[in-house]
Amino acid sequence: MDSEALDGRTPPTPSQQALVPPDALIKEHSGGIDRARFISMGEEIVTHSLIDFGKLQPGHRFLDVGCGCGKLARPLTGYLSATGRYDGIDITHEVIDWCRQAYRDHSNFRFHLADLYSERYNPRGAFKASNYRFPFPDDEFDLIFLGSVFTHMVPADTDNYMGEIARVLKPGGRCLATFFVLDDESRANAMAGSTSPAFKHAYGPEGCRVEVLSVPEAAIAYEEATVRRLYASHGLDITVMSWGEWGRKRLIPHWQDEVWSCKPTRS
Repeated sequence: MDSEALDGRTPPTPSQQALVPPDALIKEHSGGIDRARFISMGEEIVTHSLIDFGKLQPGHRFLDVGCGCGKLARPLTGYLSATGRYDGIDITHEVIDWCRQAYRDHSNFRFHLADLYSERYNPRGAFKASNYRFPFPDDEFDLIFLGSVFTHMVPADTDNYMGEIARVLKPGGRCLATFFVLDDESRANAMAGSTSPAFKHAYGPEGCRVEVLSVPEAAIAYEEATVRRLYASHGLDITVMSWGEWGRKRLIPHWQDEVWSCKPTRS
């Protein structure tokens, strides 16, 4: 599929239309957006972030951490070739069950349940994110995406996930993760109460602020220096930080901040 088809200027194919989840599932597990936005957002991320900027190729292996109900998987069915592969991970039984059924005819698309505790999404989860091991071998993926995952993870969990990203990413592979990053501008706006989320409370010694102190995973922001130390500690090189609108009251260019990184090639 070419980028024109992916960015919504041509209608989805019948097979892709069948991969649009029910409205209730979209609303609950995609941040309250509607069906039209679910489709357009997925196509925009795939076309402009993953393909144009991330250089995802049809034969690549792609990992979607926090895949939800297939916002990126759906448009990727028209892009990845038979030699490419998509793996999605999520902590919610409902979305993984739906995706496994919906994508049963797409043999190179696989969905994995991470049975991790979450007060909202998986209160009976058996494991903690701080010691979860991704179910893949080392050096497996060309590109990894985490959309609004680290915005809901406390430092110990984030540190473990970053180590797992570094482990399963191929040398030369790239990762795109979204954060709420506290730099001078977003921090000042948060302190003035003009951001959304507002991040009213300091949390722990690692340079974080949270929206709800009793439920820090509801929304968490990290100091820029903390983010940079975290990536460096796991041998990942940050290549681009792109500021979002949440802390700056204008669109530049997305809601959350984007952090692009790569795993250095071995000498």
